[in-house]
Amino acid sequence: MELFNILNAIVPLDEHHWNEISELVEIRHFKRNEYFLKRGDACSVIGFIKKGSFRFVMHNDGNERTFDVSLEDDFVSDYYGILKSGPASFDIIANQKSEVLCLPTADVIKLFDRDMVYQKIGRTIAENEFCQQHERLLSMMYDSPQKRYEDLIKKQSGKIFKLPQHLLANYLGVTKETLSRIRARIVKADSKYNKKN
Repeated sequence: MELFNILNAIVPLDEHHWNEISELVEIRHFKRNEYFLKRGDACSVIGFIKKGSFRFVMHNDGNERTFDVSLEDDFVSDYYGILKSGPASFDIIANQKSEVLCLPTADVIKLFDRDMVYQKIGRTIAENEFCQQHERLLSMMYDSPQKRYEDLIKKQSGKIFKLPQHLLANYLGVTKETLSRIRARIVKADSKYNKKN
């Protein structure tokens, strides 16, 4: 199971710890555009995406703005809402049919409170999330749309191509037309490089 491999890479899990986690897992399936979490709801579930992807959405004057995405083998939730014990501040919506391993937030926090193994897992996941958001913020402030796109491809490999173009453009902060031009420039540059070699 991918979840076990990711957690075991953070800290080796024995059978007892893995059984405790497994007992909390509920497999849920989401249809395209179904909500994992709605703004204003309690952040009662932490998910691990086995298949599919989700977008993190804010609405402004009727327009949907995607500011983050979670792909296969990513965790998904509103971590800020969990840390602050408050309601979700945005929507999390499935981009396509998705399968998620869901764990109740309250039960996960209880594990953190009583066992250093779980505390290390939680801290590592939180640190990774912070670093990703920090890098994305700096990228949005200082990088060109093309560099943001190229960096995303390097980090996410083929997973990113499963996203619809309009959603990917929204996430990058550009129009679909601009994204098409970026892709065309990259293909043209790659073609010239391959001819030289």
